[in-house]
Amino acid sequence: MNDGKTPVIDSLVEFVIALDPAALPAAVTEAASLCLTDWLGTAVRGSKEPLADALAAVITASGGEPQATVVGRGLRTSALFAAMANGAQAHALDFDDTHLPSIVHGSAPVAPVVLALAEWRHRSGRDVLGAFVAGFEVETRIGRVAGRTLADRGWHVTGVLGHFGATAAAGKLLGLTRAQLRHAFGIAGTQAAGLEQSFGTMCKPLHPGKAAMNGLLSALLAREGFTGPTGVLDTHGGLLSTFVGIDDLSRATAGLGTRFEILENSTKAYAACHLTHATIDAGRAIRERLASGVDAITAIECRVHPLTLKVAANPDPRTGLEAKFSVAYCAASALVRGDAGEGEFTDEAVREPVVARLRQRVTPVADAAMGIGTAHMTIRLADGSVIDEHVKAARGTAENPLTREEFEAKFRRLASVVLPDTKIEQLVTGLRSFTTLADARKLVALAAR
Repeated sequence: MNDGKTPVIDSLVEFVIALDPAALPAAVTEAASLCLTDWLGTAVRGSKEPLADALAAVITASGGEPQATVVGRGLRTSALFAAMANGAQAHALDFDDTHLPSIVHGSAPVAPVVLALAEWRHRSGRDVLGAFVAGFEVETRIGRVAGRTLADRGWHVTGVLGHFGATAAAGKLLGLTRAQLRHAFGIAGTQAAGLEQSFGTMCKPLHPGKAAMNGLLSALLAREGFTGPTGVLDTHGGLLSTFVGIDDLSRATAGLGTRFEILENSTKAYAACHLTHATIDAGRAIRERLASGVDAITAIECRVHPLTLKVAANPDPRTGLEAKFSVAYCAASALVRGDAGEGEFTDEAVREPVVARLRQRVTPVADAAMGIGTAHMTIRLADGSVIDEHVKAARGTAENPLTREEFEAKFRRLASVVLPDTKIEQLVTGLRSFTTLADARKLVALAAR
């Protein structure tokens, strides 16, 4: 289908085709390396979650050429199935990164594609990293323009826009022509979906898994001459025009290739929705200053960005998955336990009586003056005293980033549930020097159980 003028698609295609991994700024290369480190840890750990068992059962029953590995499991299957499973596993604990300005979990739909193709096609670490950057930039730039509106309408931004990131990355590694990549974006756009209604269920992590799978499928089909609507991001009746009434995405290409969104990525220090992290930081800080026990707390007010209450306002979570989207639970858990790692989001942890009681005393308040990575907590005690804590930038955000040592500590902790220490250390070493790998598939092989 000829959709007439398509300046946004044309710019994105040109960016992907022209991107030279060797010419990327050092800061961008380092940011991408850290993203892959963080993603791989969450994907390996996610292999122990029930959703991974279900996916593995379906994949095993369905068959598929042993092209790529489902990390943490030792299961080899088609690149398409591996991308789906790895994308879902990485998001299973909701512990993977988030690009807050676009509301896109940037790595989850893209990393599974580049690593599956690295195995299947024996690509170098530098090429894989370059394709990852291409995909990350495409999805987050579109999200800069449309992410908030998609979320306001009930769409899961990662589920929708991750399709374009995955397609860009796959197209780069597969060497698609300009015409093929234009069609690949159209094929991806007609598959893009994901509902916020799924949050708190296994369907939420399925979204980036399907985005990865569909993006790779789009690129593979386009390479074979399959066509799609090339005006999917430019014309009235395209994806975002249809979903949320946005016809003009021209802002998405401003500074393309010179300003990199990956430098504004945020890494999760806690295993919950990123919009709850500033509240968790506030709760942990108050816990350190609280002379009396938490039973002395009579009321807790949490002022947060309005989107937090749209996405994470579950007042009475019954499962660990639901608790990840409950700012009240996250506040109570931080005050009681001083942390919010994967162990604080099990079904048993949610039922702990002291946390359940304190959760009932939390009142979340939407405050338009709060930034998306900020929060203000006020607690009142039985003796009438008040303690306040304001968080300007949640731990792990671009304004308050984790160090590489902290990235690697998180990776080790997550991977240790599945892999032996010797493999973990080999992976850490390989990830530090990812761009020097002549064949990145050797690194992926270490992530198999």
